[in-house]
Amino acid sequence: MAEILIGFMGAGKTSVGIQLAKALNKPFIDLDAEITKQINMPIATYFDQYGEQAFRKIEAATLKEYHHQNVVISTGGGCVETADCLKLLQNHDCVIYLQAGFETLWQRIIQDTTNIRPLAQAKETDTVQALLEKRLSLYEAAASYVIQTDQLSTEEIVSVITDSIDTKKG
Repeated sequence: MAEILIGFMGAGKTSVGIQLAKALNKPFIDLDAEITKQINMPIATYFDQYGEQAFRKIEAATLKEYHHQNVVISTGGGCVETADCLKLLQNHDCVIYLQAGFETLWQRIIQDTTNIRPLAQAKETDTVQALLEKRLSLYEAAASYVIQTDQLSTEEIVSVITDSIDTKKG
């Protein structure tokens, strides 16, 4: 069974996912990276050319492809906005919501020079905050576990997750 990480952009899904996969001795699947390979272009370019709805269809199909495998998956921040993805997540046993306050997320987003986030490229605080608020209830509805990450390092988050998984199994 997959452990699936959800949360807003900047929540640390990829960083935590890589370390969690190592801790659990499982392969790591970054949905955005997998989609980038499939579409053969950056996600931001795909968004510009085909729109968000077309991207979300590919995202849902990719999540369906991997969710039943014995892997750790990091999703894109907007994955929960697609009805198919949300339903799949709600019916999955191990969906981990990496939750952080807006200020923490915003600082991570604006300091990240590696990831181009199509919905935050304009760097408008109010727009990004409204997007987070729109998704909060969806993250909570999909989550089996909620981990508050503001004050935790990647290693500490992984430890909390593995402890939570072990407790549920035991």
